[in-house]
Amino acid sequence: MLIRSKLLVLTASVVMPFQAVMAEEAKKAHPSTHPEVRLASWWFARHAEKIAEIEKANDPKVDKKIELLMVGDSITNNFDKNGPGEPVWEKHFAPLNALNLGFGGDRTNHVLWRLEHLPKLTESPTAASLMIGTNNICWGSDHPKQAADGVHAIAKKLHSMYPEMKILVLGVFPRRPNLDHPHRKQIIELNSYLPDLLENVPNVTFKDIGPAFLDDKGFLSKEMMPDTTHPSERGHEIWAEAIVPTLKTMMVK
Repeated sequence: MLIRSKLLVLTASVVMPFQAVMAEEAKKAHPSTHPEVRLASWWFARHAEKIAEIEKANDPKVDKKIELLMVGDSITNNFDKNGPGEPVWEKHFAPLNALNLGFGGDRTNHVLWRLEHLPKLTESPTAASLMIGTNNICWGSDHPKQAADGVHAIAKKLHSMYPEMKILVLGVFPRRPNLDHPHRKQIIELNSYLPDLLENVPNVTFKDIGPAFLDDKGFLSKEMMPDTTHPSERGHEIWAEAIVPTLKTMMVK
């Protein structure tokens, strides 16, 4: 009996550290926190356009500088020309000298790659807004905590790029009409991790404006998001109204 007990203790002393190491390695290997390129021609073309915009802003002959980075996926991308958010962008964000770094379909790992492969602005932006993660979950392969780790990694990356820049991290916007839809539950879980994860990143503020898109019963209407994922022009206006006052406060020099 004594020998068996000693064997059990010995086995546990070997297996448990091994399991801990493997769990840590699995965490490190997860793509949500590691830069990954997308092999799509339109994606590289859009990235090249953003490089050109930064190069122009760095030209000493150009007076207009980039002061605000709007980072995200297709939801942010839709502020661009011919998107439903274009009028809202022109009204609220163009006057803030914003650069749209939203790319349709991006996950956290793709944003990390893009940020690593952008030229640095000679004058630091004063603020950035980040809303990313919905493509990691829902139809994606990540668990909500893994996606939240990816958001955290991007916030740290933005801070390392521009240490004085203020960063507004938004909770992932709601998807699907009803509160009990699995996608909604995943998003709520992802957002629940962010306040604690972001606490250790300097100059970061977390804000969840998701409820502004919902009625008092938590229902997401087609008026707000016609495809139950991407905001309409009205949805973009609500988005802008919810964050622009905060951004303007952050951007006071």
